[in-house]
Amino acid sequence: MAIFFPELPKARKKMQPGERRFAERLDSHLEDDYLCWYDVGIGQNYLHPDFTLLHPGRGLLILEVKDWKADTIHAGDKESFTLLTGSGLKIQANPLEQARQYAHQIVNLLANDPQLTQKEGNHLGKLAFPWGYGVVFTNLSQKQIQALGIDQIIDERLILNKDDLLASVDA
Repeated sequence: MAIFFPELPKARKKMQPGERRFAERLDSHLEDDYLCWYDVGIGQNYLHPDFTLLHPGRGLLILEVKDWKADTIHAGDKESFTLLTGSGLKIQANPLEQARQYAHQIVNLLANDPQLTQKEGNHLGKLAFPWGYGVVFTNLSQKQIQALGIDQIIDERLILNKDDLLASVDA
């Protein structure tokens, strides 16, 4: 069971349904040595990644969670997605680009601490642990992602989908 900041009961109160479902999977499937931050402000711009996960042996992972449904996705590209809402079409940033920006902000902050950086070699001054980012589509299956062409916009290796969040899925 991962450790959450803020604590999961408190964080659940401000989560969207898909974020809650994803947090429950993290809570039930991750080991005790994972730290998970939900919607915690980062850096001078006070950016708010949905989930920031840290494991002492596996590194840092930033995830942006979207509850989008297949029938609301109108179009998308590397920079943005157009969604059909009750008030018409709305343009939102590509969630992978959001996660990427959050990840770089966090990495740049952490790289200021010499205890967290490489002391020698080809990666001198870079973080001494791996880091990455991705997107969680809580309401889209892999088939829907492919049918909508999202897999042509966002590398599928950087996506967790509805199928991945089923309670029956192995950790």
